[in-house]
Amino acid sequence: MREISWKRFGYHVVYDVDIYNAIEFASRFGFGYIVPDLMVPRFFPERFSQSERRRIRDVAASRSVSISFHGPSDYLNLGTLYPKIRKAVLDRMKLCLDFGRDVGAERFTIHIDPPFDFVFAGQKGTYLKDHWTMYKDALKQSLLELTEHSQGDVLMCVENDRLSKMALEVLEELLPMRRLFLTWDIPKSHTVAGEPIVDVENFFTRHLKEVRECHLHGQKPGMCSHDILGVGKIDFAYYLKMLIPHDVCFTIEIRPRENALKSLKILKDMLGNLGWKISGSSRI
Repeated sequence: MREISWKRFGYHVVYDVDIYNAIEFASRFGFGYIVPDLMVPRFFPERFSQSERRRIRDVAASRSVSISFHGPSDYLNLGTLYPKIRKAVLDRMKLCLDFGRDVGAERFTIHIDPPFDFVFAGQKGTYLKDHWTMYKDALKQSLLELTEHSQGDVLMCVENDRLSKMALEVLEELLPMRRLFLTWDIPKSHTVAGEPIVDVENFFTRHLKEVRECHLHGQKPGMCSHDILGVGKIDFAYYLKMLIPHDVCFTIEIRPRENALKSLKILKDMLGNLGWKISGSSRI
């Protein structure tokens, strides 16, 4: 049986009381890393002094737990055309990247919101087409500025949640530079009925070498996502076989964390059926 390191499996941190508590939970139950969500106020970077950041880094290292972050995704549009708002969005993202660098974070996942559009009565309008270049350039410059700021210390990863055709075009241009990477949220590349979104899936399968993180969670048809792994119609085995040979870490994006732990055990069984064994931790 082939082996895959336990270090490649983590969980999304939202309801944990603090980062130390999340590190302890991960260490105790066999998660190799944690992903605090920087949209949660108690994880805001400005709450942590430099000494506190060093302590987080040291505690994580002592427990053999890595850290990655999910960037804020609430209305922070990197492609906005309002200059002062765009600067504020970039400043916030840079503050988060600095936090990541200080605690030794490996990855920083962001969402890209689609640009606004105006429709005609009952049909698609031409507004976005007429302003395509302006919005595209703004998004491209924002991503370039953030990757320059990260300096490769923390890998910038773009998630597929809400990816538009414009964002895909920008990513096609920037990914070959090897300064920007991808996070593939498997359920969010499917419809609510569990069918693959063809454009998104084709894009990610073309860029498997740029995928650094994968989000796993279940979704019953027509219901909320982020459910226990394995519910619904998605064939996770298909994607695991595709992604495991690459440099990808798997984040179980299920809350509360007790259900993430249940899903880790389900994932272990899925991997066993594929001929893979999670190695390096006796806690799973």
